[in-house]
Amino acid sequence: MKVDGRAIRKVYLAGPMRGYPRYNFDAFAAAAASLRKRGLTVFSPAERDIREDGFNPDKDEARPMREYMEHDLPAVCRSDAVVVLDGWEKSKGACLEVHVARRVGVPVVSPELKPVGDRLSVLVEADALINGDRQAQYGPPTQDFQRTADMWTGLLQYRLLLNERIRPKDVAWMMIMLKASRAQHSDKRDNYVDAAGYAGCGWICAATPNTEAV
Repeated sequence: MKVDGRAIRKVYLAGPMRGYPRYNFDAFAAAAASLRKRGLTVFSPAERDIREDGFNPDKDEARPMREYMEHDLPAVCRSDAVVVLDGWEKSKGACLEVHVARRVGVPVVSPELKPVGDRLSVLVEADALINGDRQAQYGPPTQDFQRTADMWTGLLQYRLLLNERIRPKDVAWMMIMLKASRAQHSDKRDNYVDAAGYAGCGWICAATPNTEAV
């Protein structure tokens, strides 16, 4: 069996569990049975939890996600494709599995083995940025954005009082101020390069006839 020209023999089942009756194990069981009828080898984390840990979805409490990811993520990497069940986008565990799959080049498909779009990876990457590297580089958004807001207020207050429109070159200055605000928290080269680029764009706007009235 092939997906986008790639041979698919082993698949990993990813889907929501927490917050569902019986941890959604019934949906995992039905999907696994259907895929096996098509001749595929299926790794179902639900089956693994029952087989290896003796987990009872009718009465047991779920353990911390880290404990499950220790064996689930390696299984994702060993699979030929990740099959996602309905509601996977709302599951932190399934989203992480999909993110890892995409990073290592494992296709993500529906139970019908149709490719699943990459829309969620944008959200996963954004979450990692705003709660990780970007916050460390620029500080909490409340501080970063407040500094920028104060700078923009100083730049625009008279134009706004006079009900005048914001000009293209004003946008360039606003973006330069954004970079200046971020530079107060961390001296990243990108801030200086971007500020120079915005300055160049601002001059193009200022020197171009009729942009004041656009």
